[in-house]
Amino acid sequence: MRLLHAVGLALILLVGGACSGEPAGGPATDVRPPSEATVGRWSRLPDLPLSPRRGPVVAAVGGRVVVVGGYTGFPCPPHADCVYDDDFARDGVTLHDGGWQPIADLPVQIPERASSAVLPSGLFVLAEGEILHWRSDEDAWSRIPLPRGQQHGALVAHDGRLHLVQGSDELGERPDYVLTQAGAWEPLPDDPYDASFDRAMVSTPHGLVLTRRSIAAVDRGTGATFVEAAVLRADRWRELGRSDQLGGGRWAWAGERAVDATLGGADGGQVNGFGRVIPYGGRLDPATGRWSRLPAAPGERSGGWQVEAYEGPVVASSGYLYDDARGSWTRLPAPEGAPEAPGPAAWLDDAVVVVGGEDWRGVSGRAEPADVWSGRVWLWKVG
Repeated sequence: MRLLHAVGLALILLVGGACSGEPAGGPATDVRPPSEATVGRWSRLPDLPLSPRRGPVVAAVGGRVVVVGGYTGFPCPPHADCVYDDDFARDGVTLHDGGWQPIADLPVQIPERASSAVLPSGLFVLAEGEILHWRSDEDAWSRIPLPRGQQHGALVAHDGRLHLVQGSDELGERPDYVLTQAGAWEPLPDDPYDASFDRAMVSTPHGLVLTRRSIAAVDRGTGATFVEAAVLRADRWRELGRSDQLGGGRWAWAGERAVDATLGGADGGQVNGFGRVIPYGGRLDPATGRWSRLPAAPGERSGGWQVEAYEGPVVASSGYLYDDARGSWTRLPAPEGAPEAPGPAAWLDDAVVVVGGEDWRGVSGRAEPADVWSGRVWLWKVG
């Protein structure tokens, strides 16, 4: 099925209502500020005062939640083939003193699920061909060109500096970069591996840890491609060896170890199977190079609301809150009135804040944005 997008009167009225300040999810009830939230339960925060959208950037900046950008066009039903317009937002808000306040509009549109990073100076967001920097003390945006020839990547904050990391070498190897204090891009030292995919970097006190999987090499015993890692410190790479995991999510620094809290695993299927189930997730101590399994890991698809927030030291993944220091898993139930799929989330001190979400239950035919995307906001405070 292909959806042909046209801007009709209903959308005009919807956007007009959103611009008038009416919350997208309707008036909030039983709303509490984050400081008064109940430990181990969901609390409602004020609804997002923006037009309905999918995949905005959600980040914690200087003790405040910031929401910017996202897709605002017509929703595409699950498993459908849709024609998307470039309906991406340029507005944003910040949660401060118990309420949402507008911030300066972005100079360009921000696509959904854009990569972002936070440094003391504010929020950095990857746009098309450039990086936008929101200076929180001035409420102003500036533009940073990407390195020559670069269009994509992931933003990573480490040691007070912004890094641009390539996710794959499948279209050719490209360097990773660091933004210097003078505002120039410098390539990082070449990593010690051959061509890779599923590349990711996570900031740790021991250095910048790279995880990857080889494009060409597979394990002779199983036929699987395992996650490997190396750590960059003082411009030198140190290899940390190979794991016994396939990789499945994003890494977080959990206080003592880097953690991929993705549950479940794979056996390779009936053809060219691995001979055993190999887990997706696991842990790595970059100080010693020791890999380990997730302790007492629950079963795959046994979790609750599928919130994802990886800033640590507690990780929201696979429907659980995973506390690596305690080796404990807390199942996250969906809050009352929540959409089926949660929206993006971020950690605000000891609480995870979830913004909106998507829900197609009871929706048939062509849907308006407000029919599918929620503007409600929830907070779960960890004890």
